[in-house]
Amino acid sequence: MAGPAWLMAPQAQYREPVRAWLVLDQPPSPTTDYYVRPRAAQAGVPVAYRAIQDDPSPGDLKPGTLVIIVRYVRPKWVKALREHQAHLAGVVYLLDDDLFDPQAWRDLPLGYRWRLWRHQQALRPLWRRLVSTYWVSTPALAQRYPQLGAQVMPPLPASDEVESVPSWPAAAPSPGRTVLLFYHGTRSHQAEMAWLQPIVAQALAACPHLHFEVMGNGPIQQLFRDLPRTRVLHPMSWSAYLAHCRWLADQHPGQRIGLAPLLPSAFNAVRSHTRVWDIARCAAVGLYADEGPYAQVIRHGQEGWLLPPVASVWCEAIVSLYHDAEQRQRMSQASVQLVQRWGRCDRSATFAPASPPPRTPPTA
Repeated sequence: MAGPAWLMAPQAQYREPVRAWLVLDQPPSPTTDYYVRPRAAQAGVPVAYRAIQDDPSPGDLKPGTLVIIVRYVRPKWVKALREHQAHLAGVVYLLDDDLFDPQAWRDLPLGYRWRLWRHQQALRPLWRRLVSTYWVSTPALAQRYPQLGAQVMPPLPASDEVESVPSWPAAAPSPGRTVLLFYHGTRSHQAEMAWLQPIVAQALAACPHLHFEVMGNGPIQQLFRDLPRTRVLHPMSWSAYLAHCRWLADQHPGQRIGLAPLLPSAFNAVRSHTRVWDIARCAAVGLYADEGPYAQVIRHGQEGWLLPPVASVWCEAIVSLYHDAEQRQRMSQASVQLVQRWGRCDRSATFAPASPPPRTPPTA
């Protein structure tokens, strides 16, 4: 058995047929948008969304409700689930990171580790007594905890995002125009930001029309404050971030280079490829780590470039794409088309919320 000793196969049994979905999350939530909303359209039953900060209402947990918990939950909701457990159709727990084992958090910032630990304490009663099914984002995460019998639910683009395609210019952008290099990592990516800083500094020195954009709070602002043509955006909500990406895409498609490094760590080893969406929605070409999730979906030289974790290689790639407007445009268009193909896949193939989990680890 992998992971903490208290993490066991789901024990809860539910007999009610599924008549409705109730999704509990912290809105607005990228995890919900990537993993739940695209499948909710195929549920065939009413779907409601509630914030875990809200108090449970009498009508939230009607008989036959399938409850889907996205990453976190509050004790008041655990209490309500226990009170209504006999009438529910099931409780699904969805995670898209390793939120179980603190040993996997060692390379994360201290504040982020503390937040994960607090949520883990609230979730322990849920995992033992209430969860009937686990959904996880990647095969690597399912393999790390085989005792859970988790269903792998790959991320999917929302239908409105599939239909929203950036307007591409008829001709390749002029080589003399500003090119924006960006890294939209979160606070769990501080190691990648520190690794990128000297790479970005060298690229800015070599490319006079290159600008850089990164997101972060005080420590990240300090890290990049001395770099020219650099803006550090304050961390923003998911809805604000989507609006910012649309704004970037509308400016000059093909004039953006998105970065997606992924340094070796236990936490990074089970991440998914959602960063491909973030770069595609900005109408940008991506430079991706050549190990982990990106190598499974990106074809080198077609939808982006796959690069080893060598600083000089990343710097050379940035400078090369800066000078090659036609290649930027071609690969950024291909990345948008890749997301469109994902959006047209059969979503029902990975949708089976009412199926009981296996009691033994799946065989290879």
